[in-house]
Parts: sequence; structure tokens; C-alpha cells
Amino acid sequence: MTTLHEKKLAEKKALRQKMLTFRRGLTKEQHEEKSRAILARLYEEPRFQQAKTIFAYASMPDEVQLYDLLAHALKAGKRVGLPLITGKGLMEVVNLPSLDSLVPGKFGILTVREEEQSIIPASEVDFVVVPGAAFSPEGDRLGLGGGYYDRYLAEKAPQAYRAALTFDGQVVPSVPMEAHDARVNLILTETRRIEPNK
Repeated sequence: MTTLHEKKLAEKKALRQKMLTFRRGLTKEQHEEKSRAILARLYEEPRFQQAKTIFAYASMPDEVQLYDLLAHALKAGKRVGLPLITGKGLMEVVNLPSLDSLVPGKFGILTVREEEQSIIPASEVDFVVVPGAAFSPEGDRLGLGGGYYDRYLAEKAPQAYRAALTFDGQVVPSVPMEAHDARVNLILTETRRIEPNK
């Protein structure tokens, strides 16, 4: 007999697959156009404007494109951090001194050049752009399966405001959640601003 946990895992896997297929089905032009619209919404958010330390990530080709966000935040004088995987399910936030410091890392994802890496204390992170495969209007999030963000946000940076930048098609009525799964405070898509619990 399958346990509740196994059932949730199967539901997550199926939804994740469906969402990643949707994301990959968008053309390069759609990715760029939708990403621009999403970032324009983000730049208007008071929480983003007030944040001193932003934790974002170097996006993959099928994700919302965040390169402009990194440039915008650095230009605005904010400290910008990117994920640094330190072990299974474990990560720290590494400071991004400038866009010139980016080099391809694991899985081809851009990261900060090793000799320039310095860790940003988790307690100093104000605003996190949280990646995910799917989100619900309640702020539930389906991650990409590694548990890195769930663990980091719960154990190290519970104070950080969490925003999801995602395509409209990735917002679904409900997301299978377990006790350890991290929720988000804000969801921005190319057409909507969703603030759960408001």
C-alpha cells in the first residue's frame, strides 16, 4: 500500500513534469517578452525597492530570464546573492560582485568565479526570488525536487520575503504540499500580481 508521502511524491513528480513541458514549449521570443513583463512588475514592488540584499539565481533558458534583474539590482546599489551548492540539499548564498564575475558552474548554470566567492550571511538576506515548477494562488510552491530552497528558507533565512517570478501557465489551482515545503509571499506573472493571504 502506498503511503501518503509516496502519493504526494508521485503527484509532485507528475505536476513538475507537466509544468516543465509547458515551460519548454514556449518560444525564445515568448520567454523574453514574458520575462520583461514580469521583471517590470517586480521593479515596482516596494519590498523589492527597499531590500538591501537580494537573493536571486542565474536562470536556465526555459525559466523566467533574470539576467536583467541581476544587472538592475547591482546598478541600484543592492547586494546580490546567487545560490552556491555546498552539499546534498544544502546551499549558501554567494555574493555577486559584478556580472563579469559570472562563469558556467555545475549543470552549465552561471555562478560566481571561485576566487571571487564570499558568503552572504543568511540573516542579512531581505528578499528572495524563489524558483519553482508550479505555484498556487495560496502561495504553495512546487520546487524542482532538490529541497535546497525549502531547507535554506526554513532553517537559515526565515526572515526573508519570498517572491516567485513565474509564467502565468505555472500558476495552478493547487499544489501538493508537505510540512517541509516552503511557501511564497508574492507571485508575479506576466499578467498577474498574486499576494496570498491578502
